[in-house]
Amino acid sequence: MSYNYKGISNHPEERQRLTYPYCYWNDAFTFAELDEISKISSTNLSPSAIFGTEEIGIIDTTTRISHNSFIFPNNQTHWIFEKLNQVIEICNNKWYNFDLNGYDRYQYTEYHGNEKGRYDWHVDIGYGNEWNGNETRKLSLSLLLNDPSEFEGGELQIGSEKHYESTNMQKGTVIVFPSFQMHRVTPVTKGIRKSLVVWVVGPKFK
Repeated sequence: MSYNYKGISNHPEERQRLTYPYCYWNDAFTFAELDEISKISSTNLSPSAIFGTEEIGIIDTTTRISHNSFIFPNNQTHWIFEKLNQVIEICNNKWYNFDLNGYDRYQYTEYHGNEKGRYDWHVDIGYGNEWNGNETRKLSLSLLLNDPSEFEGGELQIGSEKHYESTNMQKGTVIVFPSFQMHRVTPVTKGIRKSLVVWVVGPKFK
């Protein structure tokens, strides 16, 4: 595997002082593997929900329009999780050093151009009673499964509404970032954007 990191420096001690908004890894999966992930994951899709302050699983099309499924480790998918685990461990050790316990699933998501699929500015971490997990989402991972030539729009942007950076993902690019980092997927205006998302959990930040 080859990998590149946002903000790499010739001063190694820098990584002990700074928390970067994201890092990225190219070519963690082959194109054939990416296509297989899409094939395995794209059945039984449901409208994507968001977390709310009073209940779980709110469908809010003013904020998010997409379709997703949740995939768990099994005999068919174990190789996917093994590769994801390697990426997560290396990126976390090099750039974040968060206290992580793991994750039990990944989310496969499609954004359809005929629906102007999107996900507006949000964070993944979850606060208060926004979700019923027992641990804190601490590290988020997004993997683009198809080529950007297959869709228009659908940029993963990190920052805020006024100050953001487009991540310029290609097929197979993995973006890893702290789950408290604001981000969005801009509207897809043509074609279908396919991605895999993981939220890695651990004890509260301290």
